[in-house]
Amino acid sequence: MFRTGIPLMAALMIGGAVSAQTMDISNLRSIDDADLYGPEGNKIGEVEEILVDETGTPVAAAIEFGGFLDIGDDDVVIMLEDMTYENGNFSTSLTEDQLGQLPSWDD
Repeated sequence: MFRTGIPLMAALMIGGAVSAQTMDISNLRSIDDADLYGPEGNKIGEVEEILVDETGTPVAAAIEFGGFLDIGDDDVVIMLEDMTYENGNFSTSLTEDQLGQLPSWDD
């Protein structure tokens, strides 16, 4: 099961694709509501939370997508290996339709 909240030290240990660029503390402050870009380069969602496993290691993110002005949007869980962090931006090769097939997140 995932746990929410990210101790700064655990967030600094983010592995996989997300570590394409080293994250520093100023980047960590901006993760909440950071934009997520799709394969076409368009904004398809926002990072709501980083989810950690039992050991405190970040493994996934809760993503908000769809809707308008927070009405009708959905929150889903995307594994960090399906995201890239580079030059201050998060991106994924997943489309909005594929995001809609991911497990729901209810915080």
